[in-house]
Amino acid sequence: MPCAAALTGLFAAAGVAHAGNFPPVAQATASGLEVLAGEVVQFDGSGSFDPDDGPGALGFAWDFGDGATATEVAPSHAFDSLGLHSVTLAVDDGLATTLAFVDVVVVAPPTETPPRHSSPIALAPDESWLAVANTDAGTVALVSLPAGEVTEIAVGIAPRSVSITDDGATVWVACAGDRRPWAIDVARVSASPDAPLASEPAAVLALADGRVLATLPAVAALQQLGDDAWIALAPEPHAIAVDATGTRAWVSHFLTRGDHGTVSVVDLATMELAAEVALVEDPGPDTASSGRGFPNLLHTAAITPAGDAVWIGGLKSNTSRGSFVDGNPLTPRNRVRGAMFRVDPLGDAEDTQRRLDTNDADSVAAIAFSPRGRYAYLVHQGAGRLSVYDLPEAATVMPGDGSTASFETRIDLGHAPNGIVVSADGSRAYVRNELSRDVAVIDLSVPAEASVIDTIVVAQETLSPELLLGKQMFHRSRAPEHADQNYIACASCHPDGGSDGRTWDFTQAGEGLRNTVDLRGRGGTDHGPVHWSANFDEIQDFENDIVNAFGGSGLAHDGLPPNPPLDAARNAGRSAQLDALAAWVGSLGAAPRSPYREPDGSLGAAAQRGKALFFDLTTACASCHAPPRFTDSTLDADPFVLHDVGTILPSSGGRLGAVLEGIDTPSVLGVWASAPYLHDGRAADLRAVLTEHNRGDRHGVTSHLSSDDIDDLVAFLLALQGDDDELPAPPPGDDTTGGGGSDEAGSTTATAADGSSGTAAGSDGETTAAVVDDGHGGCGCHSRAVAPTWTLLLLLTALPRARRTRRRS
Repeated sequence: MPCAAALTGLFAAAGVAHAGNFPPVAQATASGLEVLAGEVVQFDGSGSFDPDDGPGALGFAWDFGDGATATEVAPSHAFDSLGLHSVTLAVDDGLATTLAFVDVVVVAPPTETPPRHSSPIALAPDESWLAVANTDAGTVALVSLPAGEVTEIAVGIAPRSVSITDDGATVWVACAGDRRPWAIDVARVSASPDAPLASEPAAVLALADGRVLATLPAVAALQQLGDDAWIALAPEPHAIAVDATGTRAWVSHFLTRGDHGTVSVVDLATMELAAEVALVEDPGPDTASSGRGFPNLLHTAAITPAGDAVWIGGLKSNTSRGSFVDGNPLTPRNRVRGAMFRVDPLGDAEDTQRRLDTNDADSVAAIAFSPRGRYAYLVHQGAGRLSVYDLPEAATVMPGDGSTASFETRIDLGHAPNGIVVSADGSRAYVRNELSRDVAVIDLSVPAEASVIDTIVVAQETLSPELLLGKQMFHRSRAPEHADQNYIACASCHPDGGSDGRTWDFTQAGEGLRNTVDLRGRGGTDHGPVHWSANFDEIQDFENDIVNAFGGSGLAHDGLPPNPPLDAARNAGRSAQLDALAAWVGSLGAAPRSPYREPDGSLGAAAQRGKALFFDLTTACASCHAPPRFTDSTLDADPFVLHDVGTILPSSGGRLGAVLEGIDTPSVLGVWASAPYLHDGRAADLRAVLTEHNRGDRHGVTSHLSSDDIDDLVAFLLALQGDDDELPAPPPGDDTTGGGGSDEAGSTTATAADGSSGTAAGSDGETTAAVVDDGHGGCGCHSRAVAPTWTLLLLLTALPRARRTRRRS
């Protein structure tokens, strides 16, 4: 490598100066400070000198830190071991000795063909243009470099991942709302859909041999485009990384619902699952600069240039902490913490000693490396920042004592950055700021001095100003407003408005164990009050969480503390930011589309049989989960009606510090996506909800059902997504459907009445109703939803929402 000499800046006297003698001055340089293993480094101590030339000639003693030594003035040395080597030069004049130090980082040689990984932003092979997914706009931007000219091309619904073929001719696009991957013909600047996949893809990656892979979270699979078969994986497959040979893939699994995160290893030659790597809970300790937690929200996977490590980016969800579960209250710095996890590609295991806790930052949403792999560039979505880490230096910090590795620099980016690519020479990086609708161009010529030198707008705005602001507020963790030290955003537990799959201990907040609710399909408060205990009646009540739980100063900006939930004093109207947050959450009216339907989108035979059971008056599921919203919860009930279906335990805690008398009914629309179930997440699946956690038939009468009946009922529940075919047929002579349009009487369409798929949706069928009569379905929860005809049932559940709509207008 070029002889870029570097003079150390540290000198230390190692001997005692004698009267009349000045100690020598030691100076050491090296021809390279970042070298490959086996590469010869030329060291030079000739700059050393003796101020008084005596009493003897200068002597030189080099210690290279790997067991090798030398006594020449300018020795050469090659390092075989990787990592940071602190080289010491001792210079003596016969009476006094002085030391000089120079650090040399030894890295593994990069592979001839670079590894590759999925991303929402991709750099063309000739580096003359970029492809960027614009999720909200439904487009992909082709950006010419360096001019920054942008062409937007319409594709499917919610594009999230792009990958460019090695010839630069095609951009493959994965759209989260479209089963068909899209192909962009770069020369013709046109896009067309490909054949449908088994379900909507999360990520797409083009390989050197022409194959294209896609992860399918809804059906837990990895599929090759053009191949009807797919590889079954653990739930929630997400990001893809493939080694330089194109023979192995590592797939991160976005959510951790059990006791460990998962990375699947796939043999691409045989298209078989080769191994599963467990990412176990971080044991901590919890300190101000480190913390425990389950690896979760595993956004990204990337392989180092040498192929010697697979790094997985995400966060740690500290659900083993809480006043009930371990006696320690949750703190803003020890709820969630950004993290990066190192997997050994040879041993198919995580190197837990090399985990990197990104202190004072939220989730790691994207990872890239310098050309030789010394530096890791980490993108933090909520904090809106880029961190630069020297990996060999970070490796010298071992976890277990609360220590964390220091970053070289951390710079500001835009709103919700979540993708990064680096040029082949390492001088430039391009970061996708999803909610700023732009790409940041970063100068990396000196990684420790990284800086944004340009931004390129890549999408025309499709959201209203209020909804865009609200979505930005939801995804932001930046101090001081949103959180203490940038750790927590709403999206840290509700990624994209969904759920983190975890159960949290909120005992200190006057609640108890609470399974994170999926916000999609609820339309904010369209399904009634918020949370399992119905303790918020407006989305703006989350100002209490931002200030009291996240440690932020809040979004209200009026100098006053949050108004308590359910208080006569409202939090709505206190600031544009807080109201915008509520507006965006309120826009989440559509439940996630179910993969448990026939290819044409219809209900299958088992689901049809389960539908009959669901609406059977003996089983009585619909007495609480009443269509079209599939809940009887409503803001119009006074008081809110809570059901005790036999699932409340001491761990369930209270309701705003008072007695917890019951649980609010979650809608079962989109329930397929919201495992685990029940308010405390105790049920791993819906069958468990209906059987082992339904003692005494208090949660619907299911004890008389056969095993096949239970399967059919589960099949119907898993198919629910807010379509008209989920509603019961009206009685003869009654033309009321409860869906299919709206009128002045307040009947609503199934789409407008989309129900919530709370993380525990459908699990704790515990809901609210005024005490009218007792004994529906044997649960003793006093529901007013029981009616002599389905027409009355539909009206009872649709009218409260219609009244709210009229009041708002």
